[in-house]
Amino acid sequence: MAESRWLVGRTPRRDARVRLVCLPPAGGNAGTFAEVVSGLPAWIDVRAVQLPGRQERSGEPPVRRLGQLLPALAAELDVGPPLVLLGNSLGATVAFELVRRLERQARVRPARLIVSSARAPHVAGRLPAYSAMSDARFVAELIGLGALPAEAADHPELLTALLPAFRADFELGETYRYRPGPPVRCPIDAVTGADDAHVPFHLASAWGELTCGEFTDTVVPGGHDMLRGGVDGLRAAVVRGCAKAAGVPA
Repeated sequence: MAESRWLVGRTPRRDARVRLVCLPPAGGNAGTFAEVVSGLPAWIDVRAVQLPGRQERSGEPPVRRLGQLLPALAAELDVGPPLVLLGNSLGATVAFELVRRLERQARVRPARLIVSSARAPHVAGRLPAYSAMSDARFVAELIGLGALPAEAADHPELLTALLPAFRADFELGETYRYRPGPPVRCPIDAVTGADDAHVPFHLASAWGELTCGEFTDTVVPGGHDMLRGGVDGLRAAVVRGCAKAAGVPA
């Protein structure tokens, strides 16, 4: 997998047994997964998706519709070691729809999908009208979701930099509609924080209805913001999933 503006990560390994591509939650960037991937074994080739409007791509307009995002992401994935997708929150929905697209194209077949802190899209329900909220109300919602620390509200210059990406991502989620279809062949692992008030266990376990392959649902310590508060449990689940995809001991 060649370097690109979409996929960033540690130095590629020619002897990698599996490729892990991480899709961030709303407002996130490639660095969002830093704590999770820092402790992964060397046989996992790690890449994180860098969306337009973040960090080195800050000069590019953010993507606001899933239909615009999926073709660009699918084009970045080429044939190589088994592909595992890891999606957190909104990134889980994007990853699932990417699996659907890749399986239809039959060029690159994902070996496993790992979703964390995410309701299954067919039972998730409609999101509130975030795009119609004032900045103050939107910031309060983000703090309530754990997407922003409470002290961020006291730093207007920080909010000016962060809110465009958050608004674009929430608009993408708000306009997304699940379309019924056959289950994917790709196995799915769902990981949920034990204290996640936004993703009840039954809505996370419903991911199993979307695959005809293996399904696991794991509860780990932490809340909705698992990328900061439940890193160890999520990392362990990622290693297990990657090991199954690669056919190596976890």
